[in-house]
Amino acid sequence: MVSVKLNTSSSFRAIAKTISTLNLYFNLECGQPSYGTILVWTKKVGIFSLRPPIQEADDWVLIIDESIAVGHERLLVVYGVRTSQLTFNRALTYSDLTPLFIKASDKWTADLIRNEIEVIIKNYGNVKYIVTDGGSAIVKSIRLLSKIHVYDITHKIALLLKKMYGNDPVFIAYSKEMTQMRFKYICSNIAHIVPPKQRSNSRFMNLDILSDWGLKALNCLKGAEKSSKIYQRLQWITAYKDFINELGIANKVVNDFKILIKTRGLSKYNLKKMKKITKNNKGANGHRIATLVENITNYLKETLALLPQEKKILCTSDIIESSFGKYKNYIAQNSTIGITNLSLCLAAFTNPLNQKELISGMENTTTNDLAKWSKEHIGETNLSRRKRFLKLNGV
Repeated sequence: MVSVKLNTSSSFRAIAKTISTLNLYFNLECGQPSYGTILVWTKKVGIFSLRPPIQEADDWVLIIDESIAVGHERLLVVYGVRTSQLTFNRALTYSDLTPLFIKASDKWTADLIRNEIEVIIKNYGNVKYIVTDGGSAIVKSIRLLSKIHVYDITHKIALLLKKMYGNDPVFIAYSKEMTQMRFKYICSNIAHIVPPKQRSNSRFMNLDILSDWGLKALNCLKGAEKSSKIYQRLQWITAYKDFINELGIANKVVNDFKILIKTRGLSKYNLKKMKKITKNNKGANGHRIATLVENITNYLKETLALLPQEKKILCTSDIIESSFGKYKNYIAQNSTIGITNLSLCLAAFTNPLNQKELISGMENTTTNDLAKWSKEHIGETNLSRRKRFLKLNGV
C-alpha cells in the first residue's frame, strides 16, 4: 500500500477505500488499514530511507533546493548521487538518489546551509560539486565551502532567455495581447481558442506556452473562413508572425539542448552534437537565435572548465524539482497546514521498496522515532500554531 501511494497519485484516503472496495466486490479478505495507518507507514519509509548504512565515498554530487510552504518555514532538501554510479544513458530517477538531509527552518542563511553541508561531508565523504538553481543563500554557502557550483541548466537557460526577451517591446506586446484575449473571451463561445494562462514567475522556463499556442493559432488562421468569428478574433496575431516563428525555433533549440544534456550529461562530445542541432535553425532573426546558442554554449564550456577531470557532468536539478512537485500534490488539499513531517515522503520517494528491506525497515522504525525526527527537523508546525491560536481565542 505504501508502494501504491509513492508510485501513484492516489490519496491516502483513496487507497484505503480502494482496498475496501476490492474486498467487497471480489470477496477478498485483505487487511484494511485506515488512511492514517498508511500515512504513518509512508513516514516510516522516509525515516529509514534517511538513515541507511552508507559507506564514505569521495565522489558525491549534491543536489540542493529549498521550498516555501504556507506559513513562515522553508524546507531544505539535499539529495546525493555518486559519480561512479551515474550512467548518463537516461535522466535521473528517484531510485538513483540518496536522501541526505531534510529539515525545516524559519530562514535558511548561507551560514546555516554551509554548516549542514559540512556535516554531510563529515558523515559521507568528499563532495565533488553541487548542483542547484540560482538561490542566493545556497550559492553563497557553496562559495563559503569552496565547492564547485554547477548551475541547473533549466534555470540558467531561463535567465538567458529573460535577458534576451525580458525587455523586448515585441515580446512584451505579444504577451500582453495574449493576456487580453484570454481575459476577454474566456467565458465566450470561442473560449476553446484563447491562449493558455501565462505563468509570470516562470515564463522563461516555459517558453513553449507562448510559442506553441502562437504557432497553432497561425495555422488555425490558414483554414478559417475570413468571415468567421475565430478568424476575426485571431487576426491580431498575424502582426507577430515572424516573432512567433522565432520563438518556435528558440524553444525547439532550447528543448533539444536540455534533453541532450539532461539525459547524456555535459561533455565535450555533447557540445559538438549541439552544433548539429543548431546548424539549420535560422528564423526571422537568425542573429538573435545565434546569440542565444552562443550564450548557452559559453555557459556549458565554463561549467566544463570548472571540472576538467570529469568526463561527464550532471547539470540538472530536475529530479529535486519533481520531488517537490509530488510533495506539494500530497498536501494540496490542505496546504494551510504548512510544513509537517509528511515532508519525509521526499526521502521515501527514493526508496526502491524492496519487499524484504521494506518489512524490516517498517518493523525497526517506531512512532517514537517519527516523533523525535519531527521535533528535531520540523519543530512546531503551522497547524499547531493555528490550533493554539484558536484555543487561546476561545474559537
